[in-house]
Amino acid sequence: MLHLAPVAAELAQRGEVKVQAFVADEAEAGALRAIFAGLVADVPIAPLPLSGWAALAGHAAHKWRALKVPRLVAAARMLSRFDILVAAERTSTLLKRLPGLSPFMVHIPHGAGDRAKGFERRIGLFDHVIVAGRKDQARMIREGVVRPERCSVSGYIKLDAVRAMAGRRPRLFENPRPIILYNPHFHPKLGSWRRFGRALIEQVRTHDDYNLIVAPHVRLAEAMSANERRDIEALAVHDRVLIDLGSPRSNDMSYTLGADIYVGDVSSQVYEFLSEPRPCVFLNNEVNGWEDDPSFASWHFGEVVADPAGAWRAIVDAPIKHAEFAARQKAAVEAAFGPCDGSAIGNAADILTRLAKERLAARPPRASRAGLGELQPAGH
Repeated sequence: MLHLAPVAAELAQRGEVKVQAFVADEAEAGALRAIFAGLVADVPIAPLPLSGWAALAGHAAHKWRALKVPRLVAAARMLSRFDILVAAERTSTLLKRLPGLSPFMVHIPHGAGDRAKGFERRIGLFDHVIVAGRKDQARMIREGVVRPERCSVSGYIKLDAVRAMAGRRPRLFENPRPIILYNPHFHPKLGSWRRFGRALIEQVRTHDDYNLIVAPHVRLAEAMSANERRDIEALAVHDRVLIDLGSPRSNDMSYTLGADIYVGDVSSQVYEFLSEPRPCVFLNNEVNGWEDDPSFASWHFGEVVADPAGAWRAIVDAPIKHAEFAARQKAAVEAAFGPCDGSAIGNAADILTRLAKERLAARPPRASRAGLGELQPAGH
């Protein structure tokens, strides 16, 4: 939501286009309302429809992801009446492949990481892509994912939104110890949790020098049973080890802005952490040949450890070795996010407004509707 909602809020405040937000359920609606309130914007929110049989099937599967395709199919014709659809994920490209539909779709990726998944072919189905920085723009064009004229750079929307809404952030720990953020990815082969996670927690529990936040990608916990979650959460230690398997703080940059040392693998959150360059350690789960692979570019921002036995020493040494990586981190964040000067949200809104004007200008005279490129179904 923090990658899309700020742009919707900006467009609504400007009043040049009409904006409608869609969510899956009331829980999402509540979270989105809170963001719009923080940005002082009034954007209508509605649930995507879902047929009864699909709802039963999704609940039986106990996975919210099982409902994505049925929701899109049920809402396809309604969504296709919008002048522009903006999405942060790629399952929505299903709408481009359904017979008789051709919605104009814009993609704002949710992150600026390096994994090959972030440059997959489905992105080419979008009519336009708005990326955070020149790093992703250059790679998408180089790898033939998008044509140059269909890929624009805005800056990192989420970072600007978090700063715009920043109040007084509560302290993560009451003690003054340095804070390690461990942010494992959910990928079964690239993620470090199974080989490194528990050993790292045990090291912090044994040593009294650091605090630890364990905040994995939220999809890691999705695959866990209730017993597995309880087992992991039981490893927390009051005012020493904080374990967060998916609260809003695991996504709103509370941890990436509040920690002193980043420990992770392939999550794009490392770039959010490096919006203020700081020490990093990367845990290599048996990946060979990563040094020249652009999908592991972030591993050049700190020491890379392949053996769980050496992870703790690398973490302790990370502040001492940080000077070796600081300039590289700074240059990489500039390429990934742009100048981080607060202009990203406005830039993205400008791009969408331009696209709306172009679509309005190209529309046959009879099809013209009142208003500028309304991001709303015809007749509403």
